[in-house]
Amino acid sequence: MASITRRDFFVKMGAAPAALYGTGRAELGFSAPWKGGEVRNKTFQLFLSPKKGLRNTRLVHASSGLRLADGDYRYSFGRPDFRESSVTRGADGSIRVSLQGSALGGWVEARHEFHLPAQNPWIEEQITVANHGSYPLDLSRSRCGFVLPLRISDGLTTGKWAKFKVIAIPYRREPNGYQKQYADFPLSQLLTEPYSSELWTQETTVTPAYASEGWAWTDSKQGFLLTKYSQEGMEWSLLDRIPGPSNETSLRWGGYGIYRGNPEHGAWLLPGESHRFGITRLTAYEGGMLEGFYAFRQEMTARGHGCPENYNPPVHWNELYDNKLWWLPDDEQDNPTMRKKYYTLADMKEEAAKAKAIGCEALYMDPGWDTSFGSKIWDTARLGPYPFFTRMLREEYGLKSALHTPLSGWCDPTSYPQEMYRMNRFGQRLKWNREMGFLSSPLCGASTQYLEETARRLKVLAEGGAAFFMFDGTMYHAECWDPNHGHIVPARRAEHVRGMCRLARMVHAEYPNVLIEMHDPMVGGSTLRYAPTYYGHGKAPADEQYVHPLGFDSIWGFELMWSPMENLLSGKSIALYYYNLAYGLPIYLHIDLRTDNRNALSFWWYASTCRHLGIGGTPKDPAINKAHFEAVATYRRLEPFFKRGIFYGIDERTHVHIHPSEPAAVVNAFNLEEHPTQKEIRFVPQEYGLGNGSSWQVSGVSSRRTDGAYLLTFNIPALGHRIAEIYPA
Repeated sequence: MASITRRDFFVKMGAAPAALYGTGRAELGFSAPWKGGEVRNKTFQLFLSPKKGLRNTRLVHASSGLRLADGDYRYSFGRPDFRESSVTRGADGSIRVSLQGSALGGWVEARHEFHLPAQNPWIEEQITVANHGSYPLDLSRSRCGFVLPLRISDGLTTGKWAKFKVIAIPYRREPNGYQKQYADFPLSQLLTEPYSSELWTQETTVTPAYASEGWAWTDSKQGFLLTKYSQEGMEWSLLDRIPGPSNETSLRWGGYGIYRGNPEHGAWLLPGESHRFGITRLTAYEGGMLEGFYAFRQEMTARGHGCPENYNPPVHWNELYDNKLWWLPDDEQDNPTMRKKYYTLADMKEEAAKAKAIGCEALYMDPGWDTSFGSKIWDTARLGPYPFFTRMLREEYGLKSALHTPLSGWCDPTSYPQEMYRMNRFGQRLKWNREMGFLSSPLCGASTQYLEETARRLKVLAEGGAAFFMFDGTMYHAECWDPNHGHIVPARRAEHVRGMCRLARMVHAEYPNVLIEMHDPMVGGSTLRYAPTYYGHGKAPADEQYVHPLGFDSIWGFELMWSPMENLLSGKSIALYYYNLAYGLPIYLHIDLRTDNRNALSFWWYASTCRHLGIGGTPKDPAINKAHFEAVATYRRLEPFFKRGIFYGIDERTHVHIHPSEPAAVVNAFNLEEHPTQKEIRFVPQEYGLGNGSSWQVSGVSSRRTDGAYLLTFNIPALGHRIAEIYPA
């Protein structure tokens, strides 16, 4: 983007006054009935006709004249008769339009709201639907949205939209993807083809609607960011099509839609029930794909889903990779005899010594430390009292204690009372067949009793000195019909996911400084991402019991822990690059160093893309081991850049990290090819907020100054890495 620096871009997007991105109302000026017409801010002009049920709706981008909507707003439950319509003009110049009406002969009550802030380049809408009838309202195929007519000729979109495409954010590259898989779609594809993705399931599934947390809709010069946001139900920003006459087909966007049955509470409304769907936001920006990702990141950060200013997670040493217990066949890691043999206090001291020697800050203990797999009860008989253990780690090794704490979906459930097991729709309590394994756990993750007991066990560990919990085992298995569990009957996906997220807040209510990592709360540890990334993070919805404590601190790195080098070279781990363009919300991942090479390529890739880093495993090659000792020392020296710095992308293999509080940067350059390469990067300090007119010193690579820029030359070995450090001269 030549016409605007990255720093100016964020200022223009409203990065500084984060409160402006909230959903709360601005200070109100006056409200009055409104018959319809035009409302506008500096960026958009919106034309609405409430008396006609929003027929002939138009949305125009003021500076370009592009019409982003031009036709009847589509309501799948019938066109509402808006008997009430008002406009509120805030003292700050913001505008809110509120429409209230009914459809289907009064069976459906709809509230449609639009918000145009005065100073920010976006427009929002939100829809609430209520069932005023006497029978349940099935909205499982419901879809509403703006309509943009488009023409296709010879398979391509014509006119002003011909060069535009949409790009999925944050998973342009899905963690299941490969080197050539990108979620980039020309508008003609949206209008003519179904959507296929492996993001939600283990196989490619096809849906009529294209779904993502956000979309960059851009021609590389200007763009529009489309997002959907809700903490009250799992929702996505949907794009689909409406047939039109002749060669004309309309793109439908915004509004709301039920996707893969979600949000569950919006898909089926009993008489008297209502559901407020999430906020759709359309943001205009200058630039292309990268700027779209950065705009998304600013929005998520302002909503509370960024990297905390004081974020300083300890680098973990994971004992699992060198521990023979985990690598035993079947479920032998839960065998008490094997635990006594391979998971002793002496074993953990040996691993703590490795952690201290290489420069880690915490010993992370994977399966084996508790009385049974997933009990979350410290095995005192085998390892001694936990407070003594954490004090020993701190005093003898300078380490914190971090624990693997799998939840209801993957555990040995026998440490919990059977009353916490799920009940089927016939009132029968499920039983656990040990031969079916830990993934067949019948525990109900939405049960109040299960959550309270699990929180109690975790708080005992936190009191004893635990600094980190990994919420693995978050998988949803099946519904629960137990009326005594304190959840909606039946409890399905929505209640389970909320339960997993609630548990983090229950712990944080008393121990806010314990870091909690959350696997996907629907599918657990995998390369899938079922729930929206932000869902359950930050502040809870108003109807939650634990409103004030914040949720989890980091998400899981898509199970890229087992074969990190293979995942990188195959392209799967490129998903981490795009994630960092879109989110400051930290990722936690530990990796097996035994799969790395003498250039520490894996170490540096995951250090560059995972704000909370864990390592483990001792390579047999002394040269690789030496490379890791040197890499960790360099990482620890530069860790503020990686743990809480601002991430920018020059390209997939070149990452920029800006220091969180000082004028400094590091540039990571990677070579994923089997031959050495030379790479020249043009680095303009002021584009990254490093100031104008200053002189900079570059170390680690050769450089020369030209026209306000620095040309950095990286000579990178095959399957290697180089890092440049940039400080004021």
